[in-house]
Amino acid sequence: MKFMALEQGERAAGELSAPTWPEAVDVNVLSLLELRARLGLIKRAEARLAAMKTTTLAAYTNRWGEGLARRVALEELQASKQQARREVEAASQLSRVPETLDALGAGEIPEGHAKQIAKAASRGPVDETVLVEAARREDFGTFSRTLRDHQHQQSDDGGKSLFEKQRERRSINFFKSPDDGMFILNGRFDPLAGNKIEAALAAEERRLRKDDKAGEQAAFDQRLADALENLVCADSRDSRPQGTTLVLTAEWDMVNNQIADVRLPDGDQLPMSEALLLACNADILPCVFNTKNQELWVGRKHRLATEAQRAALIIRDKHCIGCGRSAVWCEAHHIDEWSKGGRTDIDNLVLVCTSCHHNIHDGGWEVHRTSGSAYELRPPPRPYAHLQPWRSRPDTPSQEPDPFPETGISTGHPANRQPVLLS
Repeated sequence: MKFMALEQGERAAGELSAPTWPEAVDVNVLSLLELRARLGLIKRAEARLAAMKTTTLAAYTNRWGEGLARRVALEELQASKQQARREVEAASQLSRVPETLDALGAGEIPEGHAKQIAKAASRGPVDETVLVEAARREDFGTFSRTLRDHQHQQSDDGGKSLFEKQRERRSINFFKSPDDGMFILNGRFDPLAGNKIEAALAAEERRLRKDDKAGEQAAFDQRLADALENLVCADSRDSRPQGTTLVLTAEWDMVNNQIADVRLPDGDQLPMSEALLLACNADILPCVFNTKNQELWVGRKHRLATEAQRAALIIRDKHCIGCGRSAVWCEAHHIDEWSKGGRTDIDNLVLVCTSCHHNIHDGGWEVHRTSGSAYELRPPPRPYAHLQPWRSRPDTPSQEPDPFPETGISTGHPANRQPVLLS
C-alpha cells in the first residue's frame, strides 16, 4: 500500500479537492458547521495515519519478527508492553485484509471498524467487500452488530463453531490490588453466558434497591457489587434468583415448519444447538404479544409492570429508548403518568434506564412514538428557541445549525419475529 504526500486542499495530480489534513486554526472563531466539518476531517486524517502505522509495523514485523516489532513500538510509540503487543497484532491482521486497509488509508472508514473486520477475518470467513461498505456508513455500535450477524451467516454450521470459539476465550481474572487491598474482578463470557449473568445481576440489583429500607441510597455500582456477592455467596440450597427470565426471539420458518434465527436479548444470534440445549434445562413459554391477554393490559389494577409486560417490553423496545442501555437494567415507565390517571397497559409503557427515567421526571424529556411500535426519547425544547440568534437579527436568518437537535435514539424490532421465553 502506497501513501502520497498531499498538500492542503490539493490532490497529487494538482486538481483541487477537499482538505486532506487539518490545519492549525483557532477553533473559537469557527461556526458550528465548520467545527462539525473539522471533526470529519480529523476522523479521515486519523484513519490515514492509522493505516500508515499499520503498514510500517507490518513491514518491520516481516523483516525482523514480532519480538523486535513490539520492542520498537514500545520505544517509538511510547506504548505499554500490552499496547505494543496489541499494535503489532492489529498490524499483522490488517495486512491480511487489503481492501479494508485501502479503505482505511483513504480515510473512508474509522480505525476501530477496520480493526474489527481484521479480527473477524482472522477467526473465520468474511466477505470483506460487504463489511467495508457497511463500515463506510454505520456507527461503531451498529457496525458491531452487523459484523456479528455477518460472521454467523458466513459460518457453514449455523454459527456453532463461532459460538464455540467465543466460549473458548472465556476467562476471569480475580486478584487483590497492592494499592488499597481491594479485590478486582474482570472477565470475558460468551454471549449466552453473558446474557444469563447480566439478567441475574439485574434482577438481584432491583431486589436490593426495593429492599433498601434504611434509605442508604447506595450508588448503582455499589449495589451491583452487593448483588454479585449475594449471588456468588448464596446458600447452595437456595433456588435460582427470581425474575431472571431469559427472553429469546425467533422467526418461524414456514417452509421447514420450525423456528429459526434465534436471538439473545441483546440481538446476538444463538446457534440452534445451543437454543435446544438451553430449552432442555428451562421452562419455555411461547408467546405472541398481539392480543389483550397475558396481563399486558391491567389498567389501574397494578402500579408496577407485570413480568409478562416486562418480557413484552424487552421484545418490543430491546433496550432503553433513550440511551440504548441493555433492557435488563431498565425500568417500565408510564407514558401517561400513573399519578395522573395513567394505566399500566403495554401501550402506555416503555423501557428506560434509571438515568433516562430521571431525565423524564426531572428534566422534561418526553417519549415520542415514531412508527409502528417504536418509541424514542427527546429532550425538551431549548429555552427561547422561538427567538432568532443575536447575530442574525433582524436582517438575515442564522446559518448556524441547531447544536441541540431534538432527536433521540429510535428503537424498533425486526418484523415477523416471535418471542420465546426461557427462564
